[in-house]
Amino acid sequence: MNINGIKSTIDNINLKGNCFFHKKNNANIDNHYSNSKNHRVYSSENIRANYAPVSFKGNAPRIKNAYIITGEQEDLPLLVTKKNESYVIDFDSQTEIIYGIDAVKYLDGANYFHYDTQVIFPKKAEGVLHIKGQDIPLAENSAVMINADTNANVEVKKGFPMMIISKKDYDWYERYGKNAQDINIRNKFLELMYYNSHLYNGEFTPNVLLPEKLRDEAFLKSISIDKWAVRNNLVNELYSRKEVLSQEDRDVVEQTKKLLDKLFEKQIITQKDDGYVRFSVMYNKDYMRKYLQDNGFSEEEINLLLPIYDQARQVHMDAKFSHRNPVKDYSSELVEKMKEKGILYSNKKDSDKWIYWRECFGNEESLRKRLSQDGFTAEEQEQVVRNWHSANNTGFDISGLKFIDENVAVYNLNDKLNNWTHEKTNWVTNSTAIASTEGKTPFIGVSMVQTDENRPIKMSELRREEKLHAHPNLEEKRQTEIYVITSGAAALNVVKEGKSCVKILKEGELAVVGPGVAHCVNSILGEYEHIVAQVPSAFQYGFSFKSIVDTPEDYNEEILQKKAFEELMKISNNG
Repeated sequence: MNINGIKSTIDNINLKGNCFFHKKNNANIDNHYSNSKNHRVYSSENIRANYAPVSFKGNAPRIKNAYIITGEQEDLPLLVTKKNESYVIDFDSQTEIIYGIDAVKYLDGANYFHYDTQVIFPKKAEGVLHIKGQDIPLAENSAVMINADTNANVEVKKGFPMMIISKKDYDWYERYGKNAQDINIRNKFLELMYYNSHLYNGEFTPNVLLPEKLRDEAFLKSISIDKWAVRNNLVNELYSRKEVLSQEDRDVVEQTKKLLDKLFEKQIITQKDDGYVRFSVMYNKDYMRKYLQDNGFSEEEINLLLPIYDQARQVHMDAKFSHRNPVKDYSSELVEKMKEKGILYSNKKDSDKWIYWRECFGNEESLRKRLSQDGFTAEEQEQVVRNWHSANNTGFDISGLKFIDENVAVYNLNDKLNNWTHEKTNWVTNSTAIASTEGKTPFIGVSMVQTDENRPIKMSELRREEKLHAHPNLEEKRQTEIYVITSGAAALNVVKEGKSCVKILKEGELAVVGPGVAHCVNSILGEYEHIVAQVPSAFQYGFSFKSIVDTPEDYNEEILQKKAFEELMKISNNG
């Protein structure tokens, strides 16, 4: 959308409802505001005392400046609504953001959510979800997905959350799920079932034993290795080609190969036919450390293995929702037979409601194979497979899932993994994450990038895949990206009128990057955090919603990096 189109849209909103006015100045933070529900009055000092930890260094308490980054020379101011101090970030879906003190105020008086709402608790923020007599803790880096028309209350204990409210989907957009009309989306569900069955069974790819650089797709292409063709055999593939590596990388590959061989030799891990591996025992962290010590692993080896082990174990525990089906769907005789054959757990307390699978099956074929091996008749197999299909949720991204019911889901970013690679992810919510036991998924996706290093650093150190890119700007396929800098500062590379420039986003600023605008994060200044919302989230449509663009003639990464560092250093010195 060009500048005139955006201006026209804003003018129409102003004329229809006069719902925008210019953001008040920073003195507003010191003003008192009252709560309509309990008639309590807070000052900024009280807010800081009640909602911030003692050592709080300053996630921005409120949006100080907001604008739309365009592909034209001129950016546009984004105005705040009179109601709820919110910013409308997408007009067609009526999506708005409320952040900081304003979100605290809103949530303190909210017991009913009319629209799909996500409440994000970034670093240094905590809260509690109150729903149906239950109190669900919300640790930092948590996200609460609340479906429309839900009775619930989100209490902020400390820090500053962000709310994203969306009132409608795009006309062309179809949500992810097993019952989607689009065959490509249904196929994506089946694809994720395969990958997630490994993740939720506590299995992982041996590739994660390698450092990030040696798993980088661009690096592997440079030495003629196709990452996806090699699949789970990357350690052995790199070892077979170690002569093309630098001495430093060769040493790392040799050490990793030695460690992998040792894990097999000591029977610490077992491997499946498709290359995924699993730890033979699932102790808690302290017992696992001792178990590895007793089996002759060095402290350095243990420190490498334990984070991978913790992730695999945690996702396996969080994925218990995918390990169960309603017991009412099966005959009692069939349930008992599956328990006898070790297909189901037999000692669960709520067995009157649920059956619990010992294994997440990646597809119908693997389930049928197991049933056939255990002597189930063709009729019994049909009943099991039919009911498994109808209730199976392995096709959803539920790593990091902490709570779910028919209205609400809670995720924690610290325990989420990338479903395809089993590496860490920045996405706390996305379009393939389940948002209710009924299989609903969200329209909005949210990503968080953080570092505690208080210095200017290249974004590539945190996200190697960050490249100059744009999101589509078609009538049937478009995506807007919203950056909120809660702490620190960021330098973005942006292409305006075909020329490269650096755009600085400071703490407390919100920037809407419209469809078609070429951009990427150049560098950041820590202690840093940004929250990015994508409207819409489109994982179910594949990766066609993010395209690497041809760089302008004047696009010189080294020059842009130098300029970005200079600007960030000015901020650092003035701070």
